[in-house]
Amino acid sequence: MSDATGGSNLARRVLSACVFVPVVLGLCYAGGWALFCLVALIVGRGSWELLHLARQSGHRPDPVAGVVLALATCGYLQMYGVDDGAVLLLGTILVALIVQLRHGVEGYLTGAMVTLGCVGYIGLLGSAPLMLADHLGEATPVMLVAIFGCIWITDAAAYGGGRLWGRRRLAPSISPGKTVVGFFCGILGGLVPMVLGSQLPEWTMMEFAVLLLLVSAGGQLGDLVESAIKRDLGAKDAPALIPGHGGLLDRFDSYFFAFPVALTYTVILKG
Repeated sequence: MSDATGGSNLARRVLSACVFVPVVLGLCYAGGWALFCLVALIVGRGSWELLHLARQSGHRPDPVAGVVLALATCGYLQMYGVDDGAVLLLGTILVALIVQLRHGVEGYLTGAMVTLGCVGYIGLLGSAPLMLADHLGEATPVMLVAIFGCIWITDAAAYGGGRLWGRRRLAPSISPGKTVVGFFCGILGGLVPMVLGSQLPEWTMMEFAVLLLLVSAGGQLGDLVESAIKRDLGAKDAPALIPGHGGLLDRFDSYFFAFPVALTYTVILKG
């Protein structure tokens, strides 16, 4: 890549970030249905990208059913929470298996499992912020901003630290560019949102620090999972959406692990 091309791509990334970062944080802070709209956008586009990659690699999932079921999961959790989660799970499995019949016998099992995997990975994990909001109450806006900040700063710190000091590869067969030093630089960078701790009176600084450490580590593992999925499907990037940033899955890969980790920790800690 020439310097001119690299500089142009960096400029697009910066300009795009100047637009979508305030929008994402603003919707998080607004909460309620504004937060739902953000999550639904991530879930809807993310599930489409994943199913698109799967179809390009030769699998035969039902793209309409996958996107609709992922969004339905998101909407169900927004309106009813997780109290009747078993009903949601049963209904999703039944619909996915039935809809896949219209594609015939060839590739039936793999197609149905990819569709269900998409609903679980994108629809359910992607809806974690909605479930987290139910447990956080008034702390929701600040905590969601802190978690997104942790994800983004972790990514930047891991990249910068890895470029400067990284030698040993973290997972060379999955993501050759990631290093062990970069991973721990990301962990340290993920603690920056601790400056918001004073706005979370129900959380001690130690509890908040542990949450950020878990979110940072979980987000980086989520990045590796998405890379493994793309490599398995023979794709380098998800279909482009954000100029200079690739597809939504490429920018929100950490999101699908970071928020479920935060939710799990919060439920265990706060009940």
